[in-house]
Amino acid sequence: MTPTPMHERHIARLIYKRIIGTITPEETDELEAWRKADPRNEATYRRLLDTHFLEREYRRAEHIDARRPLEDMKARIRRESRPSRLRRRWAVSLVAAASLAAVICISYFGHSPVNDELTPIARQLEQAQIRHGKTQAMLTLADGSEISLGEDSARNSRLIARQRTDEPEASRKARINKLTTPRGGEFKIILEDSTEVWLNAESQLIYPENFTGSERRVTVKGEAYFKVAKDSLRPFYVESDNMQVRVYGTEFNINAYNEENCIYTTLVSGSIALRPLNDTHAELVLTPGHQAVFLKSDRSTRVRPVDTRAVTSWHDGRFSFEELTLQQIMTTLSRWYNFDFRFADERLASTVFKGSAPRYAELAEVLSILEKSGGITFRVEGKTIVVEHAEDSL
Repeated sequence: MTPTPMHERHIARLIYKRIIGTITPEETDELEAWRKADPRNEATYRRLLDTHFLEREYRRAEHIDARRPLEDMKARIRRESRPSRLRRRWAVSLVAAASLAAVICISYFGHSPVNDELTPIARQLEQAQIRHGKTQAMLTLADGSEISLGEDSARNSRLIARQRTDEPEASRKARINKLTTPRGGEFKIILEDSTEVWLNAESQLIYPENFTGSERRVTVKGEAYFKVAKDSLRPFYVESDNMQVRVYGTEFNINAYNEENCIYTTLVSGSIALRPLNDTHAELVLTPGHQAVFLKSDRSTRVRPVDTRAVTSWHDGRFSFEELTLQQIMTTLSRWYNFDFRFADERLASTVFKGSAPRYAELAEVLSILEKSGGITFRVEGKTIVVEHAEDSL
């Protein structure tokens, strides 16, 4: 039986009550029964409780500056030892954020395909357990020990903060941590200087527990979005596969996957300077709205104007494919949904597409958008998705 809109709103309110901690034991039983009734229900539940998903929805909510309540919740976690006179403000922020979560829960059901009939490819993807990614990472400490980080943002904040010490500078400087996201993972971390870093799937950030001396320096593999805290006395450096970016305080995206031929650095705001490592040539200064493309083979760099919203769309919870080849699109999707792919005809790999889709959509929805663009179709072989000409599937 297809759930009615009234029942969907009821489930949304139960999820909201779970978020703010007022759900009763009877309501918990009802919510758990709903989760177990259909795998798609469980997927929807996980999505709505994912902090990254909620944060993106807050930012996209029209007429509401929802970033502030979320940041207040994070401040509550980071500063829970501050004087009690701040607790009332934190409590108000928590209620505001939870209220926004309720709106998202209720509106989400109206647009979610969770109650639609499964298409053949959606059924195959469900059987193969090919699903969208989530908040997850592995934190490797300087001593080699590992800490698994998941969707509990409060726990993540406590574990990361616990590694920062008050030891002498010489000791602290040697403590280098490594944060790694797997395929199907993403993670946001706030560094000791308040710089915010969002890691995309299959990426890595190497950073010191505490920044000391006259500079701040980190290393990136894969893709990351940086919102660097301003500090005119200590420039911020990002190194990635023979390329160095210098910045004092700005927002930019860097795409530096090892298997790619180029490193793409896109400036959203502020100013950054780039140069190859161990190179005496002058730095290349990038201005907002432009992207530097560093070719690894000959260490050359070219600059081009880009739509920064499209390049950084993953950070805002969307896929935006602006004149990308099918090879590039499938590579991006495979990292987030954790699958392998191949082309029945290799000529398809260079086909150019344009379109967009929610990052947390089921893969069947995204593939359907690509199919409607014309000329291609998909089939599933185990954990491998085969791309073929539409007429070949007839």
